[in-house]
Amino acid sequence: MAERQIILRVKHLKKYFPVMGGLFKRNQSAVKAVDDVSFEIREGETLGLVGESGCGKTTLSRAILQLDPPTAGSVELEGRELVNMKGEELRHIRARVQIIFQNPYSSLNPRMTIGRALLQPMIVHGISSGKEAEKRVSDLLNKVGLSPTFANRFPVEFSGGQRQRIGIARALTVNPRFIICDEPISSLDVSMQAQIINLLRKLQRELNLTYMFISHDLSMVRYISNRMAVMYLGKIVELGESRAVCGMPLHPYTQALWSAVPIPNPEIEEHRKRINLEGEVPSPINPPSGCRFHTRCPKAKDICEDIEPEFREVGPERWAACHMV
Repeated sequence: MAERQIILRVKHLKKYFPVMGGLFKRNQSAVKAVDDVSFEIREGETLGLVGESGCGKTTLSRAILQLDPPTAGSVELEGRELVNMKGEELRHIRARVQIIFQNPYSSLNPRMTIGRALLQPMIVHGISSGKEAEKRVSDLLNKVGLSPTFANRFPVEFSGGQRQRIGIARALTVNPRFIICDEPISSLDVSMQAQIINLLRKLQRELNLTYMFISHDLSMVRYISNRMAVMYLGKIVELGESRAVCGMPLHPYTQALWSAVPIPNPEIEEHRKRINLEGEVPSPINPPSGCRFHTRCPKAKDICEDIEPEFREVGPERWAACHMV
């Protein structure tokens, strides 16, 4: 993987949302949704991003796409800086990166036929038009396992799994190289989740796609991803190859997450010790000093409360932010 081209490079990315208050509605503080995040994604790989709800996963994806412009930091796509890019230049670069949204019921326009929803991006980006574009719509529907005759139907006529396939087809209309999958299976039943995951893997092999797969389902992320990043309260606390992160988690938070994932072996599951985290997730408006996880960490020491751990390389392709590692 090391010799492959870096598709996405994120450096010290921050996204703060102002909190207004007082008589004159002045900026009193900020929600630190994403706070100093750095990582790279190489061509053809899948980086899984996991963490509890509210840890900043979706905000990070929106900051990468410039849907919510970052407060600070750098986002490079194929060597081109996206931060502060505007207008026609940004519209052109967005054809290289697409997103599959979490909710297939709200991500499609209910007044637009499926064919029109797939045609529109191609027309906007000048990729194709006319009969050529209509043929491409049919090909895309076939590619995601749907009949081309569905092009004249409306979203209300489809199930959640079918709508998510349409969302995947829409992301492919502009020939992207990098796709952000923002919890694309969380609203689907288990059997449909497996179908969508296998479809994404098939498309990745055929089209040489690069993914960032966001989810709170660790077992699913382990299945689809080459590398995994674990996020907590706006920061990445561990990063490495998926097998290594799952087989031997280094950060106490990662260890706690994996202890809660069921193992399909009754004998092992019966004797496995689960790590119970006490307390609530702190507020991103006023995060704890030092290590943000120390208020819930069973291994916390005095140093964890006073000094923020450096996110550093602790082994070959293994990164962690913990004083105890």
